[in-house]
Formats: sequence, structure tokens, C-alpha cells
Amino acid sequence: MNYWIKHIALIFFGVLPFLSMSNSTFSEGIEAFNTKNYALAADKFDSIISISPNNISAYFNYGLAKMKTRNYGEAIWGFEKVLKFRPADAEAKEKLQECYLEINSNVFWEYRLNGFQSSLYSISANAWGFLAVLFALLLAVAIVVFRTKQSHSTRRVMLLIGAVSSFLLIFSILLGTLSKNHATSDRFAIVTVKNVKSLQDKVVIDEGSLVEVVEVDGDKMKVELDGEVLLVRLEDVRVV
Repeated sequence: MNYWIKHIALIFFGVLPFLSMSNSTFSEGIEAFNTKNYALAADKFDSIISISPNNISAYFNYGLAKMKTRNYGEAIWGFEKVLKFRPADAEAKEKLQECYLEINSNVFWEYRLNGFQSSLYSISANAWGFLAVLFALLLAVAIVVFRTKQSHSTRRVMLLIGAVSSFLLIFSILLGTLSKNHATSDRFAIVTVKNVKSLQDKVVIDEGSLVEVVEVDGDKMKVELDGEVLLVRLEDVRVV
């Protein structure tokens, strides 16, 4: 017992300084933003992201700060990261549209997920896992009651509950897997600087372009855009 208490204490006190540092840095970022020191604010939020890569608030505020410095590619990356964890976030979608209109007033941004997918992926994999456990327990209860009761009406009800629970269990596992894959996928990247030229044929890629990651090789990345495979510098893109 003492062994586990010591280890739990070590974990708690080991994580606590990072949480405290993250909160302090976030406050500094907000203060810098409010005093219109947007470059410093972006740096503060980016430092939080480096140690807490699931911090949705840091991504959103990073995007806001980068919008103020007119670095729209980086801002788009920040808001795209918000949507990765919260696909139905209306405010992030609104900011993305603003960024693309600033880059090109003729471009209308459209999210790659439809409304149904956004709603499903907005429920985290952990939530789907919790639901799967509940449905598994309900299924187990239905099986036990079905086997122990002799009443035909009770057995029919348990059979129905068991069938529905089985369906919902499979559905929850499937959606949980899809939601996790969406949140952890590194399939796409955003071009974060202006007028990026591909290294092999000098094709110009617009700032803010969403490209599909094909392969990372050292300091270079192969990406696919409109069916064409291009080679770019790793420093010119950020993986969503």
C-alpha cells in the first residue's frame, strides 16, 4: 500500500510543476495579447502547445495572436488544431474563414468533415469508451437475467435489450476508434508561410493550403496537393 502511495505522490508532485508553469505561461500570453504584444502572446501559447499538445485553448489563442500579426498560415494551423479536437467548434470555423478571406478574398473555406462527422468526432474517444463499458454491462445483465428467469415475457424483453446493447456496444467501439484516429492522425499539414516553392519543380503553394502528408524525410516533406506530389521544406509546413 505504501508503495503505491509513494508512486502516486511522485506522479502528482512531478506533474504539478508543469501544470503550474502552463497556467502561468497562459496568463502571460493573455496579458501580452491584451497589451497588444501579439508576437509575445503567440510565443507564450506556442510554448504551452510544445508541452501540452492537447491544449485546445492554447491553439485557439495562438491562432488569434497570429491573426493579429497577419501570419495567417500559422493562424490557420492553430484553428485547424482546435477543430481536430473539437470538430464542431463554430468559432474556430468562423476564424478560419476570416483567415482565408484575408489571404484571398475569393476563397471560401469549407471544412473537410461534414456536419454528421463533426458531431460524431466531437465526442471524445474516452466518452465513447465509457459508453461502450455501460452497454457491455447492460448486455451482461441482460444475459444473466435471460438465463436465470423462466418467464417468457421477461426473456423476450432481455433478448431485445441484449440485441440493442450489442448493437450500441459495437457502435460505440467503432465510433471511439474513429474519433481517436481523427484526433491522433498526422495525415494533413498546413503551409504556414507565403509563396512556398516546391523543391523539385518550383511550383508555388499558397499560404494556408491544406496538404496531405505523404512522407517525411529529414528536413523535407513530400505532400500531395490537388493530386500532385510536391517536396517542401519541413519548416514551411506544420502538421495538423
